[in-house]
Amino acid sequence: MSEKKGLYSTWLIVLGIAILLGLYAAIRLFAQGHYLFNTNDVIIWSLPLGVYIFLALTSSGLTLLAGIPLVLKVTRFEPFAKRLVFLALATLMGGFVAIGLELGSVVHMYWILFSPNFSSPIWWMGFIYSVELVVLIVKFWKMHTGDWHSGFSRALGVISFVLALIAPLMIGSVFGITESRVTYFGPMMSVYSLALGLLSGVALFLLYSMIFHRVTGDGAVESQTPLYNEFTSIFRYIAAIAVIFTIVKFAIEVATVVPEFLVYHKFEHAFGAWQGFHIEVIFGLFLPFILLLIPAVQKSANGKIVTSALILVGTLMMHMEILLAGQSHPVGPKAEQYPAFISYFPSIWEWLVFVFALAVMLLLYTLGERYLKLAQAPE
Repeated sequence: MSEKKGLYSTWLIVLGIAILLGLYAAIRLFAQGHYLFNTNDVIIWSLPLGVYIFLALTSSGLTLLAGIPLVLKVTRFEPFAKRLVFLALATLMGGFVAIGLELGSVVHMYWILFSPNFSSPIWWMGFIYSVELVVLIVKFWKMHTGDWHSGFSRALGVISFVLALIAPLMIGSVFGITESRVTYFGPMMSVYSLALGLLSGVALFLLYSMIFHRVTGDGAVESQTPLYNEFTSIFRYIAAIAVIFTIVKFAIEVATVVPEFLVYHKFEHAFGAWQGFHIEVIFGLFLPFILLLIPAVQKSANGKIVTSALILVGTLMMHMEILLAGQSHPVGPKAEQYPAFISYFPSIWEWLVFVFALAVMLLLYTLGERYLKLAQAPE
């Protein structure tokens, strides 16, 4: 017990230091502005936005998973429902930290939300995720007070499920309707965002659950092994869908001779490549998918941890590569004063925003497990 208390205290200290560093970065950003980021008139979307996209999509994936017991009435998964809703809520909070600091001011978030442009997918993205955050808070509170099955509680579950389904499609449309950036443009971006959101959501739940049970030693993982194995099967099927979409995406990019794609190829392997395939896709998607086809890996806790961790790192890097590669080619008047290809690497302040968002998310996870009875199920 003393060892666990020492580990818990050390963990809180680490998170506290990370949050203090993040608060310092926030103060500097609010005081000095966006120039602290390594952005320019061409690359305006950087690491904090990529982190927001990753966390927001992961939150949507977790909410959709929570819909299995809460909306689809698969009651054997009810012991996971409260934890899934809370994880979705905490992950979205981390995403809002990232986007809030990326915008440079809390006031900007206010004006974006309350100065609506109904033809803008960016506005709809912010609006839908804001509503989803409120719905998740209320839904979690109803579950925490023991109200799982009233009409209002069920309606909240359905609303959060629908919002979580629409929100990734809206994030994809932010890029998909950008006609001036042909590497973004097209309906595939919305469906791809939904697939990656589901994938990272399942990965985060499995990774979190396996590590949590191992650290706390509560023994629940043994009694719930069949349920976790079912989630691993869901994980495998979603990974297969993501693999198919990724291969189709590669085929389109390789086959086209549109000039913008030829420039895009200069940045498409930002994290390296092997035989023309992105390193992060090979090790962050293809490899874990192959491992998930092995029965021994599927059923072991270590197999779940390794495959989930690889997927989470891989999907974050995939989001970043798509985000940056699409901006790397100056268009319009900017093409006259910049080279054909713009490189990018995050500044220390962008890394601190990343750390801040993750620390807020992990602190909420930690406090939630300690005080909010996340393993609670309806009586």
